[in-house]
Formats: sequence, C-alpha cells, structure tokens
Amino acid sequence: MKKKMKSWFLIVLLSAALILGPVALAALAETPKVGGKLRYGTVTEVSSLDPHIYVGSAWKVLIEGLYGQLVGFNQNAELVPELAASWEIPNAKTYIFKLRSGLEFQNGEPLTAADVKYSLERIKDPDTGATLRPNLEGVTITTSGDDTIRIELPQPDATLLNVLALPEASIVSKSWMETGPNIKVQANGTGPFKLDRYEPGVKAILFRNPGYFKKGQPYLDEVEFRMIKNDDARVNALRTKAVDMIDFVPWKDIDALNRDSDIIVESAGGAFMNLWLNATKKPFDDPRVRRAFAFAIDREAISKAAFFGHGSPLYGPPTTSDSPYYNRDLANSFGYDPQKAKALLKEAGYPNGFDLEISVYQGMTIYTTTAQIVQANLKKIGLKASLKLLEWASVVEKKNSGDYDIMVYGVSVKLPDPGAYSYYFGAESTYWAKPIGFRDDRLEELLIQGRAATEISARKQIYHQVEKRLIDLSPWVFINWRETAQAFHKKVKGYKQLGGGLAELSPGIALPILWME
Repeated sequence: MKKKMKSWFLIVLLSAALILGPVALAALAETPKVGGKLRYGTVTEVSSLDPHIYVGSAWKVLIEGLYGQLVGFNQNAELVPELAASWEIPNAKTYIFKLRSGLEFQNGEPLTAADVKYSLERIKDPDTGATLRPNLEGVTITTSGDDTIRIELPQPDATLLNVLALPEASIVSKSWMETGPNIKVQANGTGPFKLDRYEPGVKAILFRNPGYFKKGQPYLDEVEFRMIKNDDARVNALRTKAVDMIDFVPWKDIDALNRDSDIIVESAGGAFMNLWLNATKKPFDDPRVRRAFAFAIDREAISKAAFFGHGSPLYGPPTTSDSPYYNRDLANSFGYDPQKAKALLKEAGYPNGFDLEISVYQGMTIYTTTAQIVQANLKKIGLKASLKLLEWASVVEKKNSGDYDIMVYGVSVKLPDPGAYSYYFGAESTYWAKPIGFRDDRLEELLIQGRAATEISARKQIYHQVEKRLIDLSPWVFINWRETAQAFHKKVKGYKQLGGGLAELSPGIALPILWME
C-alpha cells in the first residue's frame, strides 16, 4: 500500500510540474515598485465574467485577477497553496483542505468552507454549464467548521489538484450569489484586483484589492484590459505606447518586435490549431468522413503561411515529444494525402462530395489564413466549403450551442497532464463535446481509467489507448503546434511565459507580481 501511495504522490507532483515546451528565462532580480497602471491589449473579446464557464484566454487572465482558487501554480510551474493554506491526501480518494485564516471577499464578507462547498457544487450542477463539471462528477464535498473542506472521490483522480488550480475552479461567495447578481457582468472574488468597470467585448478596468491575502501584493494599482481583436491594431497600439503589453502577438510580427530594443517578446509552446468537426451532425457523424478531412489538410502549408516559422505540423495526437506520455507510434498517423481522403469519402457514400460551412474567427490572421488553406484543400477532394467569418462572441455562441459544420479553433493545452483529454473530449465537458452531444463509450471508459490510475506506467498505457481511439474517431483534425507569445515594453517587469499546460495561465499567474518601472 505504501509503495502504491508513494507512486501516486509522484504522479501528482509530476503532473503539477510537467511543462510541455520551452520555459522562458526568469528576469533578473529587481526590487518591485508598488503603484502604476498596466494597459493590456487582448485579442479575445471577453463576453462573460462567470468564473466557471470558459470563454477564452483573456477571460482566464481576468478571472485570475478577480477570483481565487484553493491551489494554484507559481512561475516555477510548482503547485502551491492559494486560498487553502495546506492540504493532505490520506488516501487516493480523499483530499482535505485547510483554508487560510482571515480570507475576505472583495465586498468584505469572510470566506469560509461553506463558500468552497457552494462553489464546487455550482460547478457540479448541470444547469450551470460549468467547464469542469466532468472532473467533479460523483465527488462528495463536506465541511468541518469554517476552515476545513473534505473532498471524497468515487475513484482516484491524479489530475484533481491540477484541476482545482484552474481559474474555472474559482471560489465564489455563497451569500453574494444568493442575492441574485448577474455574475456575467459583476464580480466578487478574493483575487488581487477588484472590478471597477466592465464593458463586455470592449474593456475591463480592475483596481488593486487592498484586502488581498498575499501581503504587499498586487504591485499594480490598476489594470486596464483593452480588447483589440485586430492583429495590426493591437501591435500598433504596443508600438505607439497606447498599451503596455499585448497577448497573442501575431506570428508575422514576432521577429520584428524581437528586433525592437524597447520591446520584449516572451514565447513558448503550449497551443495547437485544429478543425473542430460537428461529430454528431451528418455527414460529419461518420468517422470515415472525419478521417478524410484529416488526410486532406496540408499542415506544412498552414504552418508556413499562417505561423511564419513559429509553428510546426501536427500529424498525430497533441502530446509533445518531450512528454513522458508521448507515443512515437502515433506521431505520424496522418499526412497530406488527398487521394486517400477521396477514397474515404467514397467509402462513406460521398463520391461526389458535399457542401459545408467553415466557421472562423475573423480577428486573427492565423485563423483566416488557416481557413483559406483548408478551404482550398477541401476543394481538391471535391468538397465545396464556404467561410463564415465571425466576431469572437459569435464564435463562442456557436461553440456553446453546437451550431456549426466545422470550426477553426486554437486550443491552449489546458492541464500539465494528459488528463486534459477529458477537458476536450469528455462527454459532459461543455468545452466541446457536450454542446454537440458527442459521446464515445470506449473513450469515456479510458478517460476515467486514466484519471484513476495510480501508476505512471499504467497511465501511459491507458493514455496511449485514448490517443489511438482519438485517431480512429478523429473528432478534431489536429493541424499544427504554435508558439504563444506576449509582448511588452521594457518598463513592464515580472512577467515569465511558461509553456505546455501552463502557457495559457502565464499572464494570470504573473498578474499579482507585475510592476512598472
């Protein structure tokens, strides 16, 4: 039993520390200055502030600024206490968290174990539509006094601490929620900042939270999020100093900005481009049709045209070659083979092709360029594809309603663990599967087994089966890896771009310790 528990603890630590890609070098140690305002230009038009429903990368940064979680990650990719002062794991199915003393929500109310229980129960509630609901399915939450939370799992889950560290697992105030606020436009958390003003899809202004539990933080007095969807406009705003920092540096501009002596670009791997197919809608409900798409796409052409040397083709599952879970046997599952794609369409009963619509975000050139190449690729195998250019809010709406044929969608690796596959493909996950009603019983079984396994070697075998099943089903067409880059003026201090499963979390992790020179 001791040997199994030791191995299981090793899995938790490995999962927390695993970074799938290069990690940016730490800045030289300097004494932070308190005060100042950061103007942050983001590509994502954040349409909601509900902390339990994912709506984009900039949303994660905002939620990290406004809310807190039981645990979190630091800039060394270590799992660390946050609202929980400590935790213990008496057995593989039980987690006990002890809250810090003196925690307060931004409205002055104390945070207690009852708020944690309420928050996790809200995530579990099907009516919420929470992104992490599948991860907490079957979990029992009990409290003891005001500071102790006990989480009992139906089976071991090596990913639980990683999941609880996500912004999607934020803790909300039970009493505040019972007053009926519009949580999509209002906020009351325990994060380093308070919400001053929010215009959905336009801007958000955050002020320093003087009651933040980390002494001396945040360093900034104010953060202004400006939602600038146009790539060129976002870069020009940085160059003209209208903003201090931008996310999603356009790939065509990374090299030029790197040559600017006043600007720093930090980049790392940790995201991949895809075609999402509506796998429950004809003709995309046939795996042969979906696999035809996988063979029809010229990934090399997309990597060159859309990513300017900052992306690489992805011919198999989205697991990097430096991961202990990497399966070399699946790395070249697909290639550019229009004839094979045509044969699969003919076998599926579509020798003359069909018409379809590609939904694509129009605010980033990597999306539109990818869509145009996909459109040309599909034409070569007899498919007539039209492009539907959308604002980000409309992309989110279509994604959440399942109202599309296929969609170009970029995905940041969600966890530093292969348990992220549950986030993407679990039947109850509102991220992709649930809105279209996708469920594969064999895949579900494997995903549960993977989270429950307590031996690393056993997990490898299970997740290799998960990836083989995904290749066979091809619900998504994996196109290419891409770098994620943030750019900022040299006066912005304290930022570090992490890679892999923490790439998307990096700005939120840094937010409390960013400062202006």
